[in-house]
Amino acid sequence: MEVMGDPRERFPCNDLLKGPLGQSPTPCPTPSSAGRNSQCSTCIHWKRMVTLSGILFFLAASLSQILVADAFHSPQINHSHYASRSKLFREIEKTSPRSGLFSRVGQQSAGIGDKRRMAWGNAARKSSSTALNMVFTTSSSLIEKISTKILLDDLIDESVRTAARNPVMMQFDPSSGWIWRRWKGTIFSETWRRAVTNICIATVIWTMLSYNRVTFLQNLSGFNILWGQLLSVTTFTLTFFLNQSYTLWRNCYGFSRRLQGRLNDLSMTLAAHATRCEPIVEEVSEEKKPSFNSNFWANANGATNGEAESSAVNGDDPCELQENEKLVSVYTEPARQILELMARYTRVFNLLTYASFTGSHRPLLTPQGMRRLVDRGILTETERQVLSEAQVPVTQRHNMLLLWIIRLFLDARKAGHIEGSDGFEQQFLEKCHVIRSQYGAIGDELAGRMPLAYAHIVQVLVDVILWMYPFMAFSQGMTPFLGVLGTGILTMFYQGLFDLAKQFLDPYDNESYGKGEDPLCIDTLIAESNAGSVRWMNGLAEKPFVLDKIEKGQMEDYQLPLRGWTVEETYDREEEERLRLAQLEVEQAAAAMEKIEETPPPLIVEPEVEDTEDIDLDMDDIDTCDVEGLDENLTMEEALEKMDECTEKVP
Repeated sequence: MEVMGDPRERFPCNDLLKGPLGQSPTPCPTPSSAGRNSQCSTCIHWKRMVTLSGILFFLAASLSQILVADAFHSPQINHSHYASRSKLFREIEKTSPRSGLFSRVGQQSAGIGDKRRMAWGNAARKSSSTALNMVFTTSSSLIEKISTKILLDDLIDESVRTAARNPVMMQFDPSSGWIWRRWKGTIFSETWRRAVTNICIATVIWTMLSYNRVTFLQNLSGFNILWGQLLSVTTFTLTFFLNQSYTLWRNCYGFSRRLQGRLNDLSMTLAAHATRCEPIVEEVSEEKKPSFNSNFWANANGATNGEAESSAVNGDDPCELQENEKLVSVYTEPARQILELMARYTRVFNLLTYASFTGSHRPLLTPQGMRRLVDRGILTETERQVLSEAQVPVTQRHNMLLLWIIRLFLDARKAGHIEGSDGFEQQFLEKCHVIRSQYGAIGDELAGRMPLAYAHIVQVLVDVILWMYPFMAFSQGMTPFLGVLGTGILTMFYQGLFDLAKQFLDPYDNESYGKGEDPLCIDTLIAESNAGSVRWMNGLAEKPFVLDKIEKGQMEDYQLPLRGWTVEETYDREEEERLRLAQLEVEQAAAAMEKIEETPPPLIVEPEVEDTEDIDLDMDDIDTCDVEGLDENLTMEEALEKMDECTEKVP
């Protein structure tokens, strides 16, 4: 039995050098004088090329992974804000090269406030204790250092709006032409860098394989079968992964909408059951005619008619203190104040809820953020102290607001400012339980979004398929242009689908993966809830029909035809109304004239004549100045002397 020797003895060089496909092998040149163990220069060159190609392929693959950071291995947390969750807060200012705090640069210029807000989001990434913190767990000390007044004011300005600045997600025109012209918010804008990287890798691989095309073609024979099987597995796994990711995104969106809806339910039911001042329309004497139904308020508190009358006489009836020139039903003043307080607690609860599981609004939970809420009139100082001193985690303070809402409802109902039976109270509490379950489900979904092993195998399958495509294209005899271009196309679609799935796993854009151009807009959800907190209260501020007419069955003024009036009837009604107004003016003018005629003329009082006899006697005693004998030819000096004489004698 022959002993195993040098492998080069068993595999001479002419076994490694093959001729063109379908031709006989080309013999290796004559070995040199160094002996049998030496190889020809062609074999050495070929082996060096194989080694070099392997090294280059490994380096290119590593570079690709570095350039396109995978979201499932990145501890970064992004701080984008409104719509898409906002153009403002997608801006990031780069710091010194040695600092990794600000690693992403926005697409547009932004003010210093927006850049500081982005600085907060990027700095928070370094403090991440795990690879992924979908439920925001950045250390409070780091958040406090970055929460500046400018950042907090920007957050509060967007969080107190009652009109959304942008839709909750990017809207689109379903026409194909419009969709093809889009770039921002599409998956192409996310994956084009990865596609360019893979095209460069494919170009390097194709160049190396071209050095010894025939040999590689023989060694890669049947490679397309392996690639096709992996492609099938990858396609199925990737599409299923995308479907599961979209399900999580849709669930989070549904939880946010249901939370908003149940808050609206609370505001609507409270507005409908708040006590009201009802005007009385019956004809009574002026001294007994009240402006409002005072018994209504007393009966709401369980008082008897006698107690109600006594309360009205003593001036304790809240309705007596309210002016209502329109004579419509309005809230009592205590009920209105309760509704306003309930609306404010609802807004604060919604704001703190989103701040608990999103990175964009987390600075509001810091001590600086709570104090700034007091300065901006969102909280009172007492409320801030109660929230800060309570023995609950910072991210659970919204639970306290929910309890405040429940307790305020119970106290208002006990005081008689909210009507309703025990069934209404049970329904209100049930709505509060649903609210708790909805915001709790959001955190649960984010905490258990996807197992790591599932995401890992999908990432590996996608990368392997894309790396193997140049070899498959080369083995199938494709042209270099088609092989390189196909690598980019496959990257755009397969890697694009995987990137899309990763974005679905981050519905509130808490991570820095991708551009985050189309997440759920938190500011829009908050603004819509803010508007809903006062919508129902303002909607029932005045009621056109009054309780007194309902009790007496006098509803004729509110009865209208089923299909309204026809055009002819409308013209007739307008003409009748015009004639009625004209007749009313004539009657008013006639009444005014009659009033003028009936008014007696004023009495003319003759002035009393004083007795002037005594005055005449006194005047006769006064010496008068003799002016009849004055000479007309007096000089000026003589005339002045005469005037002085007369002046002295005038009394």
